Amino acid sequence: MKKNYFIILLALILILSETTTAQLLNTKVFRKPNVVMEATFGYGLPGFDFSGSRLKDFWEFKGYGVNGGYYAAYTPKVTVHNFKDGQIRTYLTIAFSNFYGKENTSYDIGNVYDTGMVPVRWPADTTYKSVKEVTGSSSIRISAPYIAYGWEIALYTDKERRSIFNFGADFNFSVMWGKVYDQAASNNYEYHNNIVSATRLGMGLNLGYSYRIVDYLGVTFGTRMHIANLINKGSDQVKAGGDGDMYLNDAANSSLNSLMSKSRTVGFFGFYGGVSFYLGGKR
Repeated sequence: MKKNYFIILLALILILSETTTAQLLNTKVFRKPNVVMEATFGYGLPGFDFSGSRLKDFWEFKGYGVNGGYYAAYTPKVTVHNFKDGQIRTYLTIAFSNFYGKENTSYDIGNVYDTGMVPVRWPADTTYKSVKEVTGSSSIRISAPYIAYGWEIALYTDKERRSIFNFGADFNFSVMWGKVYDQAASNNYEYHNNIVSATRLGMGLNLGYSYRIVDYLGVTFGTRMHIANLINKGSDQVKAGGDGDMYLNDAANSSLNSLMSKSRTVGFFGFYGGVSFYLGGKR
C-alpha cells in the first residue's frame, strides 16, 4: 500500500513539474513599445509658498492660503533608445490643475476697500491697507494648466516586461489665474477680486510605476513634484480701470510694497493613477 502511495505521489510531482515547465516556456514576453500614451488623474498637495491654511497669508504676501487641489494629465511618450532592461523616452504632458483654499474667517474686504475691490495702483504702499479678521468666510481658487516636456528612464523589473519603474524630469510652461472671495457675516454680499492671467516657467520630477495587464494596456501610479514659477516671476500694481484685477505677485518687490520682501514659490506634490496604452515595438 505504501508503495502505491509513493508511486501516485511521484506521478503527481512529475505532472506538476511538466506543467510548470511548459508554462515557463510559454510565458509571453511583452514588446518594448515605440509609443506609450498615459491618461492620469490625481490629487495635488500644495507645497512651498503655495500652501497654507489662512487667506491672511495671501493678503500679506507670505503665501497663497491654498490647501488642496486636483489635476488631470495626458502624456504621450516616444522611445528614443532601447537597452537590455529598459528604455529612454521623451514625453510631452498636457495637464489641467485647479487649487483651492477655504477658511471660516472673513478679512472684511468689503469695508477695508470701499467697493470690496482692490483699487488702482494696489498694492503700492499708498493704496495698501491691512486686512482685519471678522466673523465670516473667505476662499481662493487658482487654475494652473501647464504643458511639460521632458525625458524619462523606464526600467523593466521582470523578464516578461510587465512591471516598469519610470524616472522622469521636465521643464514646464504654466498659465495661472484665479479669484479670491470674502464675505463677512454682517454682509450678505460675497466680494471677489481677480488674479489676472500670469505665465511662468518651472520644472518637475516624476517617479512612477506601471503594470501591464496585457501587451497593449496597463495601469500606472506615481508621484510628481511640480514647481511652476522658477523663472519669470513678477509683481505689479493694479492698472488704470482695472479695479479688482490683481497680479500673482510672486516676485520680491520691496519698492512696490514693503511686505514684498521675499519671492514666493508656487508648486505642488502630485499623487496620481491612470491607464497606459503601449503601441508598436518589438519583443
